[in-house]
Amino acid sequence: MIDTHTHLDNPQLAEDIDAVMVRALEAGVTHMFIPNVDDESWPRMQSLQARYPEQIRVMLGLHPCDVGEDWEAVLDRYEALWAEHAADYIAVGEIGLDLYWDKTTLDRQLAALHRQLDWCVTYDKPFSMHVREAWGPTMEVLRQRACPELKGVLHCFTGSTEIAQELIAMGHSLGIGGVATFKTAKVVEVLREVGLDQVVLETDSPYLAPVPHRGKRNESSYTRLVAQHLADSLGLTTAEVDHITTANARRIFRM
Repeated sequence: MIDTHTHLDNPQLAEDIDAVMVRALEAGVTHMFIPNVDDESWPRMQSLQARYPEQIRVMLGLHPCDVGEDWEAVLDRYEALWAEHAADYIAVGEIGLDLYWDKTTLDRQLAALHRQLDWCVTYDKPFSMHVREAWGPTMEVLRQRACPELKGVLHCFTGSTEIAQELIAMGHSLGIGGVATFKTAKVVEVLREVGLDQVVLETDSPYLAPVPHRGKRNESSYTRLVAQHLADSLGLTTAEVDHITTANARRIFRM
């Protein structure tokens, strides 16, 4: 089982990270992918990967909520890292658009997103994309950029069936995590229509813990709870969900 999006470097997990890793492995989660957020997360991620080289893979990108006034300088530094060490990074992420916190930064979020999507094509890497209250502009970007060379995961997918179908037709995949277990979520209904062929599992820990831990700290071991919920909801076994989504993750992230 692979947790394709987990912020294990987050300070909320720092005090007991070894126990967190043990619980993940005991739950059958063999690999965990950490997306970069900003300059502060990057050294923490590298340290964790050095500590757990068999289990952890890292992404490199700039989160849309952290596209500040100095975003071009930040991306210049990241681009230099890509040029030197592209083989070390499993994906470009966490990138995307977020209009929940600040709608006034959309122009620079878009500019940063386009630049980072260029890296996906240049270095033949998938993306891990964050979308919050921004499906309209996100889909416009992906339609503009649609090509066989650009593939990625829409992390924490909460869009409609129509959006899911269009994304899959473009060759993209859906990242499904704890939100799918919430009573108000429509994620399972979408998956009943589109299936699991382009789905990967994730936690987004320490955020968005699945039921029965909703509202508490999330961790990678809860990937199994997401798999169990999907299995129960879709009439499959947990082993089947594990097999399908793990194979998808290995294909998408070229493991």
